[in-house]
Amino acid sequence: MLEPGPGLDPGRHLRLTSLLEDVKAARRLLDLARHDKRHVEQQQLRRDLLASLEAYAAALTLAGAPVPPRLRSEINLYKGLGARG
Repeated sequence: MLEPGPGLDPGRHLRLTSLLEDVKAARRLLDLARHDKRHVEQQQLRRDLLASLEAYAAALTLAGAPVPPRLRSEINLYKGLGARG
């Protein structure tokens, strides 16, 4: 997790923290829905997760921080699944 420091704006830190919490919440919802929801509902949850991941990655880039390879891979995975997922 990013720590606020001399080079990091506290507002930006709060934004990144909030976006990361959005990603975690979207992952949890999708994980819970994998066996309990219809396929169409799961697809929407995947799209929601992808949107959260992309927003977090964009905020990291804007802050000048690197996007972790795992995050990039996860974005590519959900983009690749598209309507098939």
